[in-house]
Amino acid sequence: MRGRWRLGLLLLCSFSAAFARGDVRVCQHDPSKYAYRIELSNLILARTAARYGERRIIPSEAADPSQDRCLAMLREGLVDLAYVPPTDERLRKFRVLPFDLHNGMLGYRVLLIRRDDAARFARVRSLDDLRQLRGGFGKHWGDFPLFDRNRLPVVGVANPDNLLPMLSRGRFDYYHRGLHEAWRELEAHQEAHPGLMVEPHLALVYDLPVFFTFNLQDEELQQRFREGLEQIRADGSFRALFLAHFGQLVEMARLHARTLLPIDHPSATGLPAPDSSLWLRAPERAHDSRASTDEQRSSNAP
Repeated sequence: MRGRWRLGLLLLCSFSAAFARGDVRVCQHDPSKYAYRIELSNLILARTAARYGERRIIPSEAADPSQDRCLAMLREGLVDLAYVPPTDERLRKFRVLPFDLHNGMLGYRVLLIRRDDAARFARVRSLDDLRQLRGGFGKHWGDFPLFDRNRLPVVGVANPDNLLPMLSRGRFDYYHRGLHEAWRELEAHQEAHPGLMVEPHLALVYDLPVFFTFNLQDEELQQRFREGLEQIRADGSFRALFLAHFGQLVEMARLHARTLLPIDHPSATGLPAPDSSLWLRAPERAHDSRASTDEQRSSNAP
């Protein structure tokens, strides 16, 4: 009888371990923000299943924690994967794949403004001009310090859900968003804030890569993602997935017709140069003041 009990307990433990092993745990589930990253991760896991076994990211209905808490959970082994911008500290404390999941796209930021202010923004030609206006931003977001670093007046907001209402009420003049965020957010809140628009003439530009980030002890999962990423880049499925999610933004943003304002942004050391060639076509790159610098960095890269 005791032998059967032990056997049953062993089978239960084995089943539980196998079930836990089948899921790759993440703490960034919000489909409005992370649908592309989760789909990309599952594509990599599917392509490497023959070698490493079946695993999959299962989205959760739980609220996403802050980025700092998410990284603490990763460090403690409570989750297996995070999608975050690299810093020198993160490169020391975690394993990363030095490949930008968004191909440089997150570094191009358009401005949400009030329609009544369109003429004021049409006269902006430089950062000095923009310094005469006041931005609004989430004060707990990782790139919030860029306002101070670039001497741009800003209103820091603790709850990001208040940013659009505060912009509508004139508490500040603009709120910058990524290309994948700006139009979607305005459409989702059109009834509440019909007086807002995406400013058509300007874009801020700074390096903001997002890397797959793993627990320092999880060498196998990092290696699996490295191999899978190489496969899907080689066979074209990465390109197809990226363009399916973001291809229409290239035409919508019309970056080639915008004045691009480079923002001073501290980058972690030893990272590859940003590569936006997948989506930002050559005629558009000619208008990007970073293009020659990026090309020079690429030619000097080992």
